[in-house]
Parts: sequence; structure tokens; C-alpha cells
Amino acid sequence: SGRHGVVIGQNGPGISNCVTAIGAAYWAHSPVVIITPETGTMTMGLGGFQECKQLPMFQEFTKYQGHVTHPARMAEYTGRCFDRAMSEMGPTQLNIPRDYFYGEITCEIPKPARLDRGAGGEQSLNEAAELLAKAKFPVIISGGGVVMADAIEECKALAERLGAPVVNSYLHNDSFPASHPLWCGPLGYQGSKAAMKLISQADVVVALGSRLGPFGTLPQHGMDYWPKNAKIIQIDADNKMLGLVKKISVGICGDAKAAAVALTARLANRALDCDATQGERAAKIAAEKAAWEKELDEWTHERDPFSLDMIEENAKEKPFSGGEYLHPRQVLRELEKAMPEDVMVS
Repeated sequence: SGRHGVVIGQNGPGISNCVTAIGAAYWAHSPVVIITPETGTMTMGLGGFQECKQLPMFQEFTKYQGHVTHPARMAEYTGRCFDRAMSEMGPTQLNIPRDYFYGEITCEIPKPARLDRGAGGEQSLNEAAELLAKAKFPVIISGGGVVMADAIEECKALAERLGAPVVNSYLHNDSFPASHPLWCGPLGYQGSKAAMKLISQADVVVALGSRLGPFGTLPQHGMDYWPKNAKIIQIDADNKMLGLVKKISVGICGDAKAAAVALTARLANRALDCDATQGERAAKIAAEKAAWEKELDEWTHERDPFSLDMIEENAKEKPFSGGEYLHPRQVLRELEKAMPEDVMVS
């Protein structure tokens, strides 16, 4: 939505049950505000209802922790928690002693503050454009930052200028349209073989709005697909993610949309090494996608011995219907055929 997520937990057990989810929000760069009611100021440390220290629990994966020290500061701390969640792209904690949770105060409610992030530094953008101008087989990874920045059209424009295959980072299939000829599917865990085979040939990788998390870079399907000698241009609005997982050649701290526009503008009127091979690369992309789609079409059920035995037994009992039961994968394929466009099945 581009807006905050907000959760309030019961002090003690409700709060401790939020720990893992807030950890997930931290790595997903989700602007979640967790409001944690705490034991009242007059009974702190006396062991009331499953009392525990609620600030240390979350300090490793919150961007800011506001502990309300006096009712008169409620609006100040609340405003700061909401602003920091957006500006630092992650969870913040508003910790409120229970006796401050109720009542009335007179205060000024601060206006929300929003950052205008921009495209990144001129020098890093110029260095990235030089690398891309000399690239023979550029590949773009479209990540969660593309969705957050509403940058799909800008990512498309950059990909079309380069004729570059676009692969999605893990869990971010919504960051590039699957109907586009340059789309190749997600990397990593349960990902697309076409995407992995194509990125393995890259000499320059543009990680657009991606922290390059381990689930989208580790081997899968028996393939160690990450290109060992490729130069990596990483674009992320959180500077702490640049070079965190993979060694990079250029790091751009900026908004995914603004950075994609800036790079496309720098490449617009210059000759690129990859211009000559655009048709050849388009054919390679189409061939890899078709091969993966064919493999998926033939994969109506699991091939392990147990599954094969069950399918055989099933068919014996109902020889003319192909068996009484559908394998889960067959169910998914039938659903896929029946569904209209733009539908997600969970």
C-alpha cells in the first residue's frame, strides 16, 4: 500500500509473540509501527502479568524505539515512530506504560515528514552508465524496491533500452509484468530455471531495489547460477544494504524509480556494446523461457517413488478416469488454465 502497518500487542505474551514477525518486517524493509503497552510505571519490575523487558526484545531489528517517558510527550514519540518507519524503511516501536495508555492531553500533533530520496550520487550513476555501455550481456534483477517506489514502468524502460532479461528477486514476482517478453521469472528458492540460466551468463548485473538476500542468490534446482565474474551495480534506498550480501562494483544509494530514470537517460543517446546483439539475446531469452515452460507443462505430478506408486495404485482402481484423485500439482495447473488474467491464487 505504501502506507504503515500497525500492530498493538498485549503487554508481556502478546508482545513476545510479535518478535519473529517484526524481524521479518525489518529484513523486508516494511514500515511497521509496533505499539507495545508496558507494565504501568508504578508496578514496573514487580513481576506483574508475564512482565518482561520489552525494549531489548526488539532492539536488534527496529529502526527506532520510542519509550514514552511522560504523557505530555505522547504525540512527539508517536510522530517520530511513524516518520522513522517511513524514512528508514523498517519497523519502529512505540513503548507505552499502561497508565499512559489512557487519558487526555493537550498537545500539537506533528505533521508527517516524508523524504524525497532522489536518484543517487552523480558519480555512482555515471560509473554505472559506463559499465552498462560496455556490457555484452546485462541482466536486471527487479526487487521489492521497484514495487515500493512504483517503478515498474521505469524498470521496463531501462530493460528495453538494454534489451536485458529481467529476473525477479525472491518473493517479488510482482516487480515486473510476466506478460513482457523480457520477463524471465524469479531467482532462487523454487524459482525459474530460465531466470537462473540467463543470469548465469551475465557480465553486468543491475540489482534494482534489491538487497540480494540469500534466498534469491543461493543455488537451486542443482544449479549454482550466480555469475562469478559479473560486475554488479546495486541500487538500494538503504545504504546499509549496498554490498552486504554480494561484492559490488558500483553502489547507488537512491530511489529505484529515480535511479532507473537517471540511468536510462544516460544511456538514451549513446551507442552501447550490447546494441549489436539485441536480436540474438531476445531469441535466447525466448528459448530459455519456452524450455522451462515445457518442463513445467510436463510436470503434472512429483516423480519420487512414493508419488509414482500412489498414482499407479490410483489408476488401477479407476482405470478409465485416470484415477480418483488429482495430484496437487495437477490441481494448480487446472486452476491456472481456468483463471482469468490478473488473478493470484494463494
